Amino acid sequence: MMFSPVLPGHKILGGSFQTYYPMQDRVGKKHNIWEWNLGGEEAVLREIFQLFQQEWRSIEAKDQAGSLMLAGIGISHSDVPALLARLSSSSIASQDRIYDLLCGCRQIDLSTATYCQFSFNQAYFSYPKTKSALYQKYLNGKKLESGKSVWDMYESKDFSSIESRCSEETDDALAIYKAMFDIKKKNDRSIARLKKLDKMSEAQAPVASEI
Repeated sequence: MMFSPVLPGHKILGGSFQTYYPMQDRVGKKHNIWEWNLGGEEAVLREIFQLFQQEWRSIEAKDQAGSLMLAGIGISHSDVPALLARLSSSSIASQDRIYDLLCGCRQIDLSTATYCQFSFNQAYFSYPKTKSALYQKYLNGKKLESGKSVWDMYESKDFSSIESRCSEETDDALAIYKAMFDIKKKNDRSIARLKKLDKMSEAQAPVASEI
């Protein structure tokens, strides 16, 4: 792995976060949290932790609101485990509080949530979809540079390009999330229409009888 949160010298640079309210189809303020703006990884982790706490409080204040949901591409094997590892090695909060805050969230990993909308050859074989495959299907084949380019930008101190890329990826993740639902609704309408046609065809079919 190019990045591992448990290896010396590896760290979380930051990220772009945005709250989406699906019941109102409304997007909240985008939070861009970066090391070069805050002074270091510890400050980044503290800011992310506080953001999560704030989002949890907004849910807990409402009856039967459920759990905070985290959505993105590959977050179940990348973003969330990395945050858990780095926060747990910090002094920001107790480890049980950090675990509850992150692992109490429900996750919608778009690399797996979308799987059955792709064609497949093996009846019961599943495997997470790559970011490239998701962009191809849901974003008209939009191209995105390899994640390795982020570290090249960091080494050259091109911080504004990192911010722009991650902010764009946040927008893309939301677009893919919504496109997934739009395709499902379209397919459901098509199935309902075909079922209606089948019923009409059965009703109009001649009945054979013998006397």
